[in-house]
Amino acid sequence: MEIKELAVLSKKYLAGEASEAEIARLLHWYNAYDEQALTAHIAAADDETEAILEQRMLQRLHAVTSPVRVRKMYSLQHSKWWAAAAVLALLAVGSIYFWQQENNNTIVKNLSLHIKPGRDQAILTLADGREVNLDSTANGLLSLQGSTKVNKTAAGQIVYDHNSAGEPGTAISYNTLRTPRGGQFKVTLPDGTQVWLNAASSITYPTLFTGSERAVTITGEAYFEVAQSAKQPFYVKLKDMEVMVLGTHFNINAYTDESTINTTLLEGAVLVKAGSKAQHITPGQQTRVKRGSEDIALLKQVDVTQAVAWKNGVFAFDNADIPTVMRQLARWYNIEVKYTDKVPPETFNGEIGRSLNEEELLKVLTKAGIHFKIEEGKRIVILP
Repeated sequence: MEIKELAVLSKKYLAGEASEAEIARLLHWYNAYDEQALTAHIAAADDETEAILEQRMLQRLHAVTSPVRVRKMYSLQHSKWWAAAAVLALLAVGSIYFWQQENNNTIVKNLSLHIKPGRDQAILTLADGREVNLDSTANGLLSLQGSTKVNKTAAGQIVYDHNSAGEPGTAISYNTLRTPRGGQFKVTLPDGTQVWLNAASSITYPTLFTGSERAVTITGEAYFEVAQSAKQPFYVKLKDMEVMVLGTHFNINAYTDESTINTTLLEGAVLVKAGSKAQHITPGQQTRVKRGSEDIALLKQVDVTQAVAWKNGVFAFDNADIPTVMRQLARWYNIEVKYTDKVPPETFNGEIGRSLNEEELLKVLTKAGIHFKIEEGKRIVILP
């Protein structure tokens, strides 16, 4: 990236005017550059650009780093320090900083996991038990189940179209859409509800909604934009709870390796039920239900963009510990993570693009101060 383009994008980022694509470009630049490249960018910066950005970069950096403990950073000349601040403000919030690793034997260039970032891929199990590999199946009609057509669009999504409304007593057929680790997928249900599945997730649903309600079952994580129907409330059922809605946008994180099931509401209103207990939530709120418990914790103000960051192509962390970070990376990159000793106590804030390749991902881990080694197979071992 040329220095002029970097300066322009940095200004737009600081003003809150950068698009998702522009932010992704900045993050990609951050993860791709090395120290020599940074030095070149700094040396090429003119005084006018530096004067404009330095104060605002420092203010932005101070705002996002003041609550946390900062480790020893590479020494930088103060007069050229705005460029480093730009890098830090983009991704190096919390503990994600450049710092000196005096005895760090991890050399990214010599390591390889043979991994790639996740992509759109899923398996569709039809009512008759047939399985369709959606990432290798041609677009068009996949199946005709009763009065419902199952189509794969040119955009690679699954859409259900039915010729007539379901009548009471109509035999109900169910399909299951399942994403593997390293996969994600979008489906439009027969009622027009749109569902995005994260990696290692599934949704089971009827090919036609009949009767007085619409009900689906999920595992893993899914984001819903539910089609409104006052006569047919929409239910999302899980092992330990259910969510009832009429028409709304919300995210459910129900991975079995997470300690709580989190429901985050973006629009509308939902009712979360766990056993005999229930909790209404409104936009900007989140419920957390501990597995095997009926207790529903309500968080009245949360950053909803963080809950759906995965849908928008990024990992977003807010005071996340290393296991939380690594669980998300493991699902998306289809890797195994092990710990040799006590888990390091660092926490992380900021965003990482989900499109990072292997080299970029390992650089992020190294720059974050996470000590690790790679073993045979797709396994990262976290060291003390």
